[in-house]
Amino acid sequence: MSKSNLNKQDKLKINTLLSDLQSKDEVKVASAIKAFAIHGHATVIEPIIEVWRSGLSAGNEALVVDLFQSLKDTSAIEPLMEAFNDPKNADLRRKLASAFWNSKLDFSDYLADFVLFGIEGDFLDALEVITLIENFETVAPESAILESQLLLTEYFGQTENRDEQKDAILTDLAILLKDFSEMEGTEDLFLE
Repeated sequence: MSKSNLNKQDKLKINTLLSDLQSKDEVKVASAIKAFAIHGHATVIEPIIEVWRSGLSAGNEALVVDLFQSLKDTSAIEPLMEAFNDPKNADLRRKLASAFWNSKLDFSDYLADFVLFGIEGDFLDALEVITLIENFETVAPESAILESQLLLTEYFGQTENRDEQKDAILTDLAILLKDFSEMEGTEDLFLE
């Protein structure tokens, strides 16, 4: 997906691709998804997510995941995170997190969003989150680390409805955050 300003021809091409994407024709949907890798830009993320949410074949879902994993344009991060945090996309969150950790984009600014997802979700969500965070190529900002540590402190302060496996993953995540805070030189609020 390119970052450049769109000329009239590009806009027409994208509108045609969006129309194909929403057509319910498997072949047209597949070719539109593939074409977005070349002709798309950040504004097409929302319609792609919308179509994915309403149901795609396994093959076309795999194409969407491949597309999101291949993104290099940082302008895609914000709409991807908006989609990740949108309650309408709750069923896609684990798949999105997986695509994020396999992508080249830097999601470290959104550390707390991922920690919250791990806390609110089940064991597999927590596992997906720690995998994503372990694969960050840059250390998250100090504010995101501190917010994440507070979220985990609050979680571990609760006693009801706890899952042992999930707790083990979140404990490992707390240790990872402690390492992050030491790299950042921040004061640790957890595991003292």
